[in-house]
Amino acid sequence: MPFRLRRLLQNRWLIGAICGYFLLPSVALGAWPAPRTIDEDRLADAGLRIIDAEHATLVTDFASSPEVEVLPQLIDLALPHWQRRFRVKDKKVEDWRLRVYLIKDEAKFRALGLWPNQSQEFLHGLSLGYEVWLRQQPTDYYQRHLLLHEATHSFMSTLLGSCGPGWYMEGMAELCGTHAWDPRSRELRLGVMPKSREAAPHWGRVALIRKAIDEGRALSIDAVMKIDNRVVLPSESYAWVWALSAFLDRHPAYRDRFRQAPGWVLSENFNRRFRAMYARDRTQLDQEWRLFIESLDYGHDLAREAIDFNPGQPPAAGGSQRLTIQSNRGWQSTGVAVTAGQPVRISAKGRYIIAHDPSGAPWPCEPNGVTLDYHAGRPLGELLATVDAGDGAFTDWRPIGLAADYTPPATGTLYLRVNDAPNALADNEGSLEVRVKAAKQNDQ
Repeated sequence: MPFRLRRLLQNRWLIGAICGYFLLPSVALGAWPAPRTIDEDRLADAGLRIIDAEHATLVTDFASSPEVEVLPQLIDLALPHWQRRFRVKDKKVEDWRLRVYLIKDEAKFRALGLWPNQSQEFLHGLSLGYEVWLRQQPTDYYQRHLLLHEATHSFMSTLLGSCGPGWYMEGMAELCGTHAWDPRSRELRLGVMPKSREAAPHWGRVALIRKAIDEGRALSIDAVMKIDNRVVLPSESYAWVWALSAFLDRHPAYRDRFRQAPGWVLSENFNRRFRAMYARDRTQLDQEWRLFIESLDYGHDLAREAIDFNPGQPPAAGGSQRLTIQSNRGWQSTGVAVTAGQPVRISAKGRYIIAHDPSGAPWPCEPNGVTLDYHAGRPLGELLATVDAGDGAFTDWRPIGLAADYTPPATGTLYLRVNDAPNALADNEGSLEVRVKAAKQNDQ
């Protein structure tokens, strides 16, 4: 091992708790040593098997099963995804190959010299250049997640030369590890938003964020960016870096900028460049982040929840503003500027589809909502109002229904939506007509 790399390995370990990995923040391209030599006969005598794919070799003491046999092939299927995301050309990956150790009996691997020389103990998985170690996980989904998480570290460290700062390094591994796999069609998708808890058993990131929110421990974007994987991280930290990466990667207003970040992983100014990139709309970014984490759910539809910020104008004296609110979108600007403490009268009419029952029959709805189901403690489909300013922007809302006075808690632009979960907007149909005017004294 070159002296320069040996010193780096000795002095710059990064430790992570969920995956228990040890990985360098920056190693010169080409500096990682090739995987250690293996003696196939000795492995076979010890009860270990070798399973090869084009870009990965799996060494394991697991019994043969479809779930195990497919693991090295998942690396082949993930490679084009990583190439596109991290902007790595075909020529650079032609000879790229990963060695994966899937471990049930640790002693066998130690006896054969297949244990990482420099590491301390790791809880679940470990990535060192072209080698990855994985312990047995409770579900097939989470075994694949762990493989893709650690392999993302390996791809970035060997082909980009770094994984960037801790939050980005772990966020990208969590993002790429969160996948959908169809064994029949052999289709693998990375960076998905799991549709349900059952679709991602033992993953648990959504539940960890929900628990933190319920306990008043919401993290700002800046707080997530301070997560430092040079110390042992709790499970919740992995949930936060996943949430930020997923939010930025899937939001239509922020994703193109976020996807430029792989080009900065070697820069000491990564975080400074990140902040500068979002400086012009940072207030809106922070508001939408807070909305995202407070309403986070499986299948969260960020495309429909995305807010089209449109500053309002004060209504003409004695006049009113008429507008249409779509039932299949999140918060929508009314184009009406409001003043803190000065009420406006909001009235609405129309019929729209807010859901479908299991047979496919639609649930018609009017602005008062339906009591067949509730969301956030209010009737499903009810018209809601908020303002885009103050601490409660988009999270502190008031029910309107068919008509009500709304007293803004802050000066800003009035926004409206129908009450529905962020994973249930896609099957809504239709719109409602809304009128906004200054409230008269006798209307209050």
